[in-house]
Amino acid sequence: MTLLPPLSRLALAVLIALTFASPSAASDWDDLPGEFPEIFPSFVPRLPGAAPKGLCTGVRGNGNRIFAHFGSQAQLTGRYGPLRGAAGGSSGSITVFLAESIQANPLMYRCGRRACTRLETSARIALQWKTMQALPETGIGLDVATLLELLQGVQDEDILHLIQHPETLKEGIDAFLDLLRDLGPLVNPELIALIVNSPDPVFHITDVIEATQKALNFQVDDTLVFVRPGLLNWDQLATLFGRLGSFYAGYGPYDRPGVRRFLKQCAVPSLDRDWDHTAALPAGDSTCGELFIAQFDAYRERFDLDTSPSRIDDPIGRFLPNLGTTGVIVGSGVPKWEQARRDYFMATPTPLVLDFDTEVAFGYWGRRDDLRVVARGLRRESDLGSRKFAPLGRATWRTILSASPAEPGLSAGVPLPGGQVSVGGWDDPLRVLVLDALRCRHTVGVNRPGGVGGFTTDVTTLLGASPEELDALYAIANPDSSFSEGLARNEGNWCSDWDTPDGFDVEALFEAGFNAPFVTADPFFLKGRRAYPGASPDFEIFGCTAGFTGP
Repeated sequence: MTLLPPLSRLALAVLIALTFASPSAASDWDDLPGEFPEIFPSFVPRLPGAAPKGLCTGVRGNGNRIFAHFGSQAQLTGRYGPLRGAAGGSSGSITVFLAESIQANPLMYRCGRRACTRLETSARIALQWKTMQALPETGIGLDVATLLELLQGVQDEDILHLIQHPETLKEGIDAFLDLLRDLGPLVNPELIALIVNSPDPVFHITDVIEATQKALNFQVDDTLVFVRPGLLNWDQLATLFGRLGSFYAGYGPYDRPGVRRFLKQCAVPSLDRDWDHTAALPAGDSTCGELFIAQFDAYRERFDLDTSPSRIDDPIGRFLPNLGTTGVIVGSGVPKWEQARRDYFMATPTPLVLDFDTEVAFGYWGRRDDLRVVARGLRRESDLGSRKFAPLGRATWRTILSASPAEPGLSAGVPLPGGQVSVGGWDDPLRVLVLDALRCRHTVGVNRPGGVGGFTTDVTTLLGASPEELDALYAIANPDSSFSEGLARNEGNWCSDWDTPDGFDVEALFEAGFNAPFVTADPFFLKGRRAYPGASPDFEIFGCTAGFTGP
């Protein structure tokens, strides 16, 4: 067994995930569907408890396949206007962070000296989502190549073999530590400290390598996933996500005149086009694709991760009603987790045994008044997921993106300021009932075919859930389960088949989201000249169509 191939795939996944007929004139589209005004004042505080009118999305996590999210958001906002509310966990929390960042940018609503029309605002927001497909072509792509080059130096090192023999043990330990240090700030410093100070480095290195390989395939099979230090430094990753969000929000060293020209020349002509066609559109003596890459690379070079103002330090919900979610260990479960963590560091691992009913909850961050509205709304619900709702208060995006995407296998549990321990955003896959409780009028679940999947049920089982509780949460055949209730209560289910493309095929993943079937009977989505042609109430897709239990 060699270390390099899975870690190479992991490095590529992380860095890619970081980046991550022509329309008529704008005046012809005054009947664009949606209930938003000519200018959407994202910078004006929303009245406490006011119902979000228009489009809301609940985004299901999908790991490094996040570009499918971006395609779905490009199509939805291009057709139906700015988001009025969002909820997401795991990689979905990154997507809703970027959604809020895009809609924080005044250039989405100001077209020169006048307010943009509805069509222009929709086109500008949709274009920002499309540009994310080009991020691997920027300097971020060079980061991937550099990181993979560093890993080539250990391609022939079989670390697992070296540490099994006393005469080569030190060589194996040193090789593993060198590999971690070469990965730079993305590596978890706690993992290095664990190996340096381990009372049994053979146990810890073997366990970490084998666990990392499982994590790449979203395999979890014992409770050590909640206490074992992961490979990645999620604090550093959150900082990098913040730079990306800052670009889209227009923070820091932002070329406002240049971006204004880019939006003016490329937004409306790109409506209903994917990025490949958009990138080829002429823009003066250049193209839309070349303009964007030049602007992003220049911003990336000027942005100082330590001193530039960053979106990552904004509180959630500053510009958009937004809910971030993560599974949390609470109450008497926290000292159990702390003891299991100490045992692991002493190389004497013990199982973490939790009471799912009282020691595990589905945590949500958001504005305090939004969380109060949601809590009141969920009291009327009878499903298990709603009963497990736990408000986490209002946090910065740095806290949220250091915890929710840090799934079991790639990270140990993350202690939160409120005393809970985050164990990743696998919980509540559809995020629908919380948006319904927030009184969103037109909620779309960004989902995939096939139901919940093994990772979510495996994690929930390791946290102590019984078969009956799994059924109550996730079973499609159970019409009263939280998952089934979410499908039924959605006004629409955007069903992106993101499992079919290769996990690193950015273009195919974006297209899977951009051209997905849209299961809806809501006239808001079906009527009007800008309605999505792939929307229909007649789709029968397992895991996306409410009440459909076929294969």
